[in-house]
Amino acid sequence: MSGLRIVALAVFVGWCSALIAVSAQGAPAQAGGDQQTRGKALYVDKCSACHQETLKGTTETPPLSGDMFWMNWETYSANNLFVQVKATMPEDNPGGLQPQEYADIIAYILKFNEVPMTGDLTTDTDALKKVIIKKKE
Repeated sequence: MSGLRIVALAVFVGWCSALIAVSAQGAPAQAGGDQQTRGKALYVDKCSACHQETLKGTTETPPLSGDMFWMNWETYSANNLFVQVKATMPEDNPGGLQPQEYADIIAYILKFNEVPMTGDLTTDTDALKKVIIKKKE
């Protein structure tokens, strides 16, 4: 192979590698799989010590599933839940997570409670307001 062809091939490979790296930076995080999977992992890490892995809470922390969850949240929007959780959790560092981490955790909680949803939750206020917390019919 001539020197010019080797240089051209090296430039092409370098350009392709740079293009792939830039594309990957703009892609959504896929480390944990789908949003509920990421949310569950975050919930177990950040929330379950107080709210239990079963989301049933304790005598000191409210449940995030079951009748008490529905009594507190039914008819509200995902945005209401997002704002409340972000302002108060984790208890030792309110607002300390990234906004998308809060959205992932809330998606997991809503999925656990079988709230009908299509697609992933975003951190966009208007989009979150469109997701109404209601029981599965």
